[in-house]
Amino acid sequence: MVRKIADLRAATDDELIAEHDEKAGNTHVGTAYFMEELDRRERNRAMAATEALARGAYRLTWTNTVLAAVAAVAAIIALFR
Repeated sequence: MVRKIADLRAATDDELIAEHDEKAGNTHVGTAYFMEELDRRERNRAMAATEALARGAYRLTWTNTVLAAVAAVAAIIALFR
């Protein structure tokens, strides 16, 4: 029996995993099953790398802001000396 899309979206991850494991013993899969899993894992790794890069850019931006503020203060002090 095929579940409706609304039912699939409403189900928790644990419910879907349990249903998959229950039906997996009676199912024959082709190579596409494994390729899709490898593709999913590759996408997860790419998303993690992208997130790490974004965090680094965020830290670099704040570091640059602080250094620019310090340089501005130093320039103002130098003007009045």
